Amino acid sequence: MAKYCIGIDLGGTFTKFGLMDESGRVSSMFQIPTVLDKGGEGLIDLIVLGGNRLMSQRSLTRDDVLGIGIGSPGPISIKRGMILMLPNIPGMENLALCDLVSRRMNLPVVLENDANAAAYGEYLCGAGKGVSDMVMLTLGTGIGSGIIIEGRIHHGRHEIGAELGHMIVEADGEKCNCGQLGCLERYSSATFLTLYAARLLQSDSRPSVLREMTKSGQALDARHIVQAHKQGDELATQVWLRAMKFLAIGCINICRIFDPDEIVLAGGLVNAGSDLLDPLTKLYESMHWKLTGVMTPIKLARLGSDAGVIGAAGVAWTALGSGPPDCSAHLDEPRNEK
Repeated sequence: MAKYCIGIDLGGTFTKFGLMDESGRVSSMFQIPTVLDKGGEGLIDLIVLGGNRLMSQRSLTRDDVLGIGIGSPGPISIKRGMILMLPNIPGMENLALCDLVSRRMNLPVVLENDANAAAYGEYLCGAGKGVSDMVMLTLGTGIGSGIIIEGRIHHGRHEIGAELGHMIVEADGEKCNCGQLGCLERYSSATFLTLYAARLLQSDSRPSVLREMTKSGQALDARHIVQAHKQGDELATQVWLRAMKFLAIGCINICRIFDPDEIVLAGGLVNAGSDLLDPLTKLYESMHWKLTGVMTPIKLARLGSDAGVIGAAGVAWTALGSGPPDCSAHLDEPRNEK
C-alpha cells in the first residue's frame, strides 16, 4: 500500500506543500509563491512543480503516493473537482483542477474548500483531535469556517454550506461585502474591526492611542487595536468588545444549530490569545441559554498556518485510503518556508 498522501494548500500569496504518512505524521513542508498572472495553466504548473519536488526530496515513486489533496479558496465544486472562480487569480473560471493535475502527476486528486481543509486538519491533528463534532471559525480579513459532523466535513446539499461568517447576527444590520445585511464577518473580522475603529475616531472625541497613530500617518490594523486595548485605551476596548459580543452571538448560534463537542478559533485574530478568549468566553457564557449549562467549550487552534496543508493531505487519505489517518504522530521535521 502507498505510504504517503500529498497535501497542498492553495493560497493567493503562497501555495504550501507537505507529505502525510498513514500514521498522520506530516513532513517535508515548504511553500512556493503562487503564480498570479498565468491563469489556470500557471497554477497547474506550480502544483506539479511542488508535487514533484516533494517526491524528489524523499526519493518517492508514484507507487509510494496514494494521491493528492488540494485545499482551494472558492467558489469550487467538490463533486466535479473544479475551481469555479478565484477572485484573486484571473483566468481561473471553471478550471477542472483535479483532472488536469491528475493527468500531469499520474495520481488521483481530491479537491476541498481551503477553510474546510484547515478545519479538518485541526480535527485530525490539532485542537479537535479526539472529538466527533467540531466547528471552526477562521478570524482574519474575513471569517471562514469549517464544520465536522461525526468525523465528516459538512458541505451542504448545494456545496455552499459552512459559510458561518455570513450568518446574520444583527437583523437589518450593516451591509457585508457579500450583499447581506448583518453578517458576522461584517462585525467581527479584522477588516471591519479596523473600519469601525476609524469610524469611531471620527465621531468620538475621546483621546486614544489609535487617534495619535492615525495622526502620525500609520494605517490602523487589528493588531494596533488589540495593543491599545491591552494598554487600557477606552476607545480601543469599545471596538474590541463590540467585536467579541457579535462573535459570542455567532458561537451561541453554532451551539443551537450543531451542538458540537467544541468550537475552535483560528486565523490572525487568535494571536491576541487570552485577550480574545477571556472576554469572548465571558460574553458567550453570559448570553448562553439557561436550560443547561455551557457544554461546548471555545478553544484556540493549535496548528497555525499548517492546518490547511495537513487537512488537505488528511482529506486525500480519507477519500483514497481505508479511512482518516490516526494522527498519533506529530510534525517531525523543520519546515522550509522558502
